[in-house]
Amino acid sequence: MKFKGANRRVHTCFVTENCEYHTREGICVAVRDRWSSAWIAGHRAVGLSIGPSGPGAEFLGAPLTLVGGELTLTTSKVVDILRPNRNEVEAYSFARGMLPA
Repeated sequence: MKFKGANRRVHTCFVTENCEYHTREGICVAVRDRWSSAWIAGHRAVGLSIGPSGPGAEFLGAPLTLVGGELTLTTSKVVDILRPNRNEVEAYSFARGMLPA
């Protein structure tokens, strides 16, 4: 049975050849290296918005563009688009260098 309501997912993971770009409502919140599985603290993509089109399957096979202010960052080709699991979402604050209260 297919769900026919509005898509409520706010987290998306864009997988490129080298990294995973984790977004919340179109804003990059964390980046992880695909080969070591380590979160990359201080990555320039964090805080940038997905380019003009917004999230969706049209990104497969094309580079992901992230923009913010004067900065534009272009990744390698997107090879997959995933929904991050709960553990990954909970790790985002650690990836940005924040510690739990």
